[in-house]
Amino acid sequence: MRATPPYPGQGGPEPSAPRCVFVTGPRGAGKTRWLLGQIRNIEGSQPGARCAVLLAEEGRTRIGGTAPGARGTAVRRLLLPCPCCAALADLPGALSELAAIARPATIFVEVPAVAASGLLAEFDRVLGWPREVAVCLDRAWANAMRERELSPFHTALLDIADHVVPGPASGETPAAPPIHNDAA
Repeated sequence: MRATPPYPGQGGPEPSAPRCVFVTGPRGAGKTRWLLGQIRNIEGSQPGARCAVLLAEEGRTRIGGTAPGARGTAVRRLLLPCPCCAALADLPGALSELAAIARPATIFVEVPAVAASGLLAEFDRVLGWPREVAVCLDRAWANAMRERELSPFHTALLDIADHVVPGPASGETPAAPPIHNDAA
């Protein structure tokens, strides 16, 4: 079993907390495309800025097998043994470990929509680092949003979103502004 690094308030030195950007939405909604664009934007506007990516996605993802094209970007995977049970994944431990190793100013966390609420609650309860939430939409979510026919699950996720990003198949032009890392 992996040794769990100390969480804030549990002893040990507390490195400065990176900003975490949770990216979620259904498969094919453009999460990885949006995330890579944000990393390029940060690196282009802040030379030497470090980013990291924690993939809590199930199955395949474009970013998993390749480096995001950024010299200072660390990529790690997080196994989700059960997307409904956030504590089983140990997101706080994985983020603390990634922050200690990579020392990024921003960590992007790509999570499936079904696991997002639980993982965010666990993150807030244990770490409480600065965070943002970006929800990428596919065509079905965009249509349901336009028709005001969202399920309570979708509505709750969109209510906590800082950014709503139309995906490549949503039929809309991406309107979310780039995230700027003001910490550097």
